[in-house]
Amino acid sequence: MEEGRLTSVDAARAWLHEFANAFLPQKINIQQIKALFLEAGWLRDNLVFTWTHRSLCGHDAIEAYLSGTSKRIEIYSVALDESYGRKVSLDPHTNILEATFVFETPIAYGRGHVLLQSQDKAWKALSVYVAMTDLKDHEEMRVPNDITAGEEEAARRKIETDPHVLIIGAGQTGLNNGARFRKMNIPTLLIDRSSAIGDVWRNRYPSLTLHTNSLHHTLLYTRHPPTVPRFIVKDEVAAMLEKYAHDQGLTVWLKSTLLPRPTYDAITKRWTVHVSRDGQEVILHPFHIVLATGIFGTPYIPHITGSETFFGDITHTTNFKGPEPYANKNTIVIGASQSAADICRDLATHGARSVTMIQRSRTVVVSESVVNPQMNRLWREDVDPLISDFYVASMPLGLLKQILIAKKDERVAQQKDMLEGLKKAGLHVHEGEDGAGHLYEVFRRGSGTVWIDKGTIDLIIQDKIHVRHGIEPVHFTPKEVIFSDGTAMSADLVIFATGYEPAVIAASKLFGEDIARLITPIWGLNSEHESRRSYTPSGHPAIWWAIGDFMYSRYYSKSLALQIKAREIGLVGQEELRNLQT
Repeated sequence: MEEGRLTSVDAARAWLHEFANAFLPQKINIQQIKALFLEAGWLRDNLVFTWTHRSLCGHDAIEAYLSGTSKRIEIYSVALDESYGRKVSLDPHTNILEATFVFETPIAYGRGHVLLQSQDKAWKALSVYVAMTDLKDHEEMRVPNDITAGEEEAARRKIETDPHVLIIGAGQTGLNNGARFRKMNIPTLLIDRSSAIGDVWRNRYPSLTLHTNSLHHTLLYTRHPPTVPRFIVKDEVAAMLEKYAHDQGLTVWLKSTLLPRPTYDAITKRWTVHVSRDGQEVILHPFHIVLATGIFGTPYIPHITGSETFFGDITHTTNFKGPEPYANKNTIVIGASQSAADICRDLATHGARSVTMIQRSRTVVVSESVVNPQMNRLWREDVDPLISDFYVASMPLGLLKQILIAKKDERVAQQKDMLEGLKKAGLHVHEGEDGAGHLYEVFRRGSGTVWIDKGTIDLIIQDKIHVRHGIEPVHFTPKEVIFSDGTAMSADLVIFATGYEPAVIAASKLFGEDIARLITPIWGLNSEHESRRSYTPSGHPAIWWAIGDFMYSRYYSKSLALQIKAREIGLVGQEELRNLQT
């Protein structure tokens, strides 16, 4: 081992030794713990000290948090771990030392990650991430591969009659969670309104592809074959999901929906739910309902007067079936999201007479050449995706925001020509809240205000796609759209890229307003820069939101499974449960 790395390893071990000593059973020393952090250091906790996700910045916040959770802050068997994808390393440019470690608590095994900086000749934590990885005696099990067809059918029927968890939605999020729950021995039934698994992708616009590299989009416990393209097209995603459900042995009901107003019995801790399964009503009594239907509700098209008189087509991006019928036609896309950008590109490259994008506010636009090198560094061919996921999760989003703000000028300079060209063309772009860029904006507001470019920008700069900013459609005539500034545009097609109804509307329709108020809003970030209600307590003890992209469900499905299993075996007391719901 070279001398520099030896010194780094020694420094990491010494810091971890002090960290472990501060958590000695019966001798927990919160002042000593606090002193191990920089004044503006971060602690991110994934189920270790409380049954949720928390991010604390600064000595006072860390002290208050640990003082308030003193019953659960016992940690022992802390040890450096260089076998989990990364070895101890020191970045000479930032003076940041990085190390991974393992530990135990009385009920669980855990893994942590620390970033250290030298201050006054002592190493202090810039950030510490601690995550529960398994509950003792309830670790993920190996699903037997010698099960007979009869045994498999009996297990499926038992799940169908008495599921402990009902997952609504069998897209990638529902399937990742279903696979995780199966390994955690949590009987789970998935239901989906589609006719086939993967239809949520299969039925989208023809040119849809994933906008980041395929390594970011693996499903839990799997790796893509080498023949998979770098950017996976929608039909391949659909086929991948269908095969995955079969290979993982998941129990899925298709053409099935949860009917409104399920009821919850706080004594038995079970739901009474009515499911319409291919036209037949079935009653089930799960302990938990997991909503894996995305961030939003149904597609939203604003009501605009005169729409019934319009001779052309009016549709939403979710129903756009391709550009071919609109060759030599005038087309308008209302919105400037990822879907809007993709569809404008499709129309412009397939012979539409005119394509106009109506940008109502501002958009964060980022070049593929900026995004994909970042993604390639995070998810590499030679590293298990779950290991990469751990390191991405280890970064508190509040700290990530600070880092991204510091890199704003570099990022803008890298895209200078693109951004100037868009500005001249009339598109209003920005760098997200406080200049933090696209990545933080996705967590803060969702993907609707961000697009990763795959060719639309060049078409805008070349004036093959026109942009109008700051106006709204207010009226249709038979052949025109009238806008809020009084101007009119001829149109044969109007596509609304206007997103979806807020989740509270869908939740109200399903559970009623009282429960909907408890379990919304969702996504976005709270004051600690943690995602609201995503894989954490929702406000109702038996409703959970599973939200986010492939990585999010691949990684945080374990967190959700651990929370449900902990309730199942009685590890979460009633007082703590009440505190979590508030």
